Amino acid sequence: METGNIIAVYNDDKRIALNEFDALMRKTNDYMNKIATLSDRFRGCDAKQLEKETLAAIREQCTNTSFNPSDIELVSGQRFPDIVAGQHFGVEVKSTKENKWVSTGSSIVESTRVDDVGSIYMLFGKLGGIPAEFRCKPYQNCLYDIAVTHSPRYLIDMNVSPENTIFSKMGVDYDEFRLSENQIDTVRNYYKNKMKEREQKAMPWWMGGDIVTSPTLRLWGDRYFTTEEQNRYKAEMLLLFPEEICGSQYDNAALWLCVRHSVINTHFRDLFSAGGQVGFEGQACKAVVGCVKDLAPLVKKLLVGGELEIDMMEYNPSLYHAKDRYVHWVNQVANQLMEVKSLKKYLLNI
Repeated sequence: METGNIIAVYNDDKRIALNEFDALMRKTNDYMNKIATLSDRFRGCDAKQLEKETLAAIREQCTNTSFNPSDIELVSGQRFPDIVAGQHFGVEVKSTKENKWVSTGSSIVESTRVDDVGSIYMLFGKLGGIPAEFRCKPYQNCLYDIAVTHSPRYLIDMNVSPENTIFSKMGVDYDEFRLSENQIDTVRNYYKNKMKEREQKAMPWWMGGDIVTSPTLRLWGDRYFTTEEQNRYKAEMLLLFPEEICGSQYDNAALWLCVRHSVINTHFRDLFSAGGQVGFEGQACKAVVGCVKDLAPLVKKLLVGGELEIDMMEYNPSLYHAKDRYVHWVNQVANQLMEVKSLKKYLLNI
């Protein structure tokens, strides 16, 4: 071991350098737990104070290691992780005032991650117990799930087993995930598939990708939306969920309206079935037939404009891949409303 020169060790062998960092963090964890059993030094710490205490503890434990105290820097605030050690290693400091090992962590996007930091350890303080207690292990091995505040954030559990980390459950390596360009989409797909397996109707409410949504939830109604806006939303839903809507199944469309446009409709069924029956070319038909007839020109316009490509790919993939999208959509509708014999011909002539 080359004492006090972690950069040289790292340049010579990254694996040995990581082992050195692991040993340093184990020493630091033991040291802080020893202090916690002898005094109440950590019990009143807020986040900033604990970061400074951790910084001092790591520096204290650099003796007889490849790290110099000057290699350990506090960079918290707008950067991730809170502490950088020897340029290539980092420590994220988290704590709870409660007597438990779980908490909310950092953003999954890691847009403020310090350049060149490849390996990060989590040092977690459980300050609500008597005495206070600390645990430390690789960052990715502490993250068991994802929750959404203003953006998707990891959930921390210092007791989580390796097979139950969020990365194990998603089937993706942490480094592969953090370096990818579509983290939000990966997470959304994981939760969507999870809901499908449970046969639950649900959609993650954050959209991801390049889709822009309203930051404010709104109620559906004439007081809030013009007739043109209402018809536009109805046409979009009929385009994306034709078979379900024509079959009087509205769950996915209602969820999509809320997730995509931040609109809640407390009488959703009435959008497509109000009035009971309508007349169509001398035949009494379900009200949805009238909606299809009236909205078909707008659906065709939306398909030509290509404004719902991302949504179509996710919610109506066969339509997305169709050679003639409008004809495919007409067939989707007509197959659900086969009792209306002349509907398909009518729609194709639009």
